[in-house]
Amino acid sequence: MKSIYKPLVAALALMGSLTSCSDFLTVDPVDKLTQDNFYTSDDRVRLNTATLYASATWDQFSHDFQWKFDMLSGDMFYTYSAEGQWYFGTYTSVNQYINQGWEGLYNVIAFANSIIHDMPGKCQSGVSEAAILQAQAEARCVRAYCYYLLTEAWTNVPVVENNSENITSNNLQLPPATQKSIYEFILKDLNFAVENLPMSDKDNFRATRLTALAIRAKVELTMASHTDMGFDRQALYTAAANDAKTVIDNKPAITEIDYSTLFDVEANNGPESLLAIQCCVLGYSYGNGRNCAWSRSSVIADQTWGASKGPTISLQSLYDDRDQRRQWVYMTLDDYYPNLNKANGGYTYKFINRGDDGSIVEDKNEMLAHIKKYVIGKSADCDGNVGLNQDAANNIYLLRLADMYFVRAEAIMGTADQTSDPVALDMVNQVRHRAGLWTDLTSLTYEQLLQERRVEFAFEGINWFDILRYRYRSGDQKAIDFLNSGWGTGYNRSAMYVQKEGTSTSNENNRSQYTIADNKADWAQYDPIIISTEAFRLPIPAAASTTSPQLLGAPVDYVSPYED
Repeated sequence: MKSIYKPLVAALALMGSLTSCSDFLTVDPVDKLTQDNFYTSDDRVRLNTATLYASATWDQFSHDFQWKFDMLSGDMFYTYSAEGQWYFGTYTSVNQYINQGWEGLYNVIAFANSIIHDMPGKCQSGVSEAAILQAQAEARCVRAYCYYLLTEAWTNVPVVENNSENITSNNLQLPPATQKSIYEFILKDLNFAVENLPMSDKDNFRATRLTALAIRAKVELTMASHTDMGFDRQALYTAAANDAKTVIDNKPAITEIDYSTLFDVEANNGPESLLAIQCCVLGYSYGNGRNCAWSRSSVIADQTWGASKGPTISLQSLYDDRDQRRQWVYMTLDDYYPNLNKANGGYTYKFINRGDDGSIVEDKNEMLAHIKKYVIGKSADCDGNVGLNQDAANNIYLLRLADMYFVRAEAIMGTADQTSDPVALDMVNQVRHRAGLWTDLTSLTYEQLLQERRVEFAFEGINWFDILRYRYRSGDQKAIDFLNSGWGTGYNRSAMYVQKEGTSTSNENNRSQYTIADNKADWAQYDPIIISTEAFRLPIPAAASTTSPQLLGAPVDYVSPYED
């Protein structure tokens, strides 16, 4: 990956700021901030499109917003301030992270739009038509993924297709589009990408035809889950299964890919990765901030904000004792990590870690566990791949291969609530085999499938979108029941671990000395914590609706003026 860092930095220097205007609709297209004579060769075009994948481009979304879905879905325990509102389900339109997610995704879209519409007219004679077409296809692939996230999170959102034209014509007051028309727009983008992207690229971070097929499979599966939009659901399920199969058939078997290193730098753009945010150590916003945001303490990280973040009781209850993924998803009592705190012989997790003088060096959180996924340690632990400003060089997955195995299984199940189809079962069992679970499933319910997805994709901002598909298929009440009870795990969001009376430092690391309680005094206003149906649609950020009040109006069908 080091080979692309310099091009990315150069492209970012040309980009300047993506947020020069407060209105999300008037984000300056990147091309307005570059030199008119920049596009002199195919390499120059590829240099600029590399920025589609850069952490700085995705920063607002990935650093400040994406993982909030892990709290909302009931996977991540964290209760502090505006972030904690996602765990309690009490956020409103003024929650700063809702605005960050909205602006962040539209910033990426603005950049993609500049490549699709502005870049071709600025290319000089040295640029080939093939390079232009691939650049547009990459941009449309990324744009489609952004709109998928936007419409699933907010439902009816405006389609911004050409920022330059909107600005020039002063057409900044766009209405929200219907979700059905948004999905039709997304499919057009993905069909274009599938037709015009190569199967592989010398730059292994770029979107390829397999990337476009993978995103299309997810979109088709989601569209098929909607029961109220008039789509041909069976045709979409069939298409999703076929697209996922093509991706799987052109990748190594998932059992050949090591899960234990999947979230380390060494796995960047490896066979598991279908689309990822490219991270590097250049300072804040250039790298992966999760190492800092999720690390428990300075014992294992140079910077840390993760002392109170951990897996919920509900999530912990789903991991089989034999599941080898568990240790790489979260840390709990006596887990040993030779790649952390190397200077002191590695790191062994204790609920409470004391120094030689008896003082607490690391205190427990209320889940008796902390997050491991994406945590790679100090700079000295990983060859300098952690910086001093909340950045690390391990990429952030947006879509990975395991998802295609599950998508194919779910698509084969279709509208049924369970399946014994051998292909569907094989897909799920292969993912389980990689995790060390060799007891094969002989039948599979839809809820079991979502639980298998949940343990695989914990802390990747994905499981919330699974819950939404469950809601489309099964109705609000079943989805709400899951969010508030964890599908029979006995979980409620008020629950936490507390030490039993009479414990002391001599037994503070004895698991039997802890019990589950749900009576935290400062949670009285939320006890019991109940997630309502309002959570299924994020509110339009107040910052956006204030400048664009039409966003709160009735949605209209979007019809693109740029038909292929």
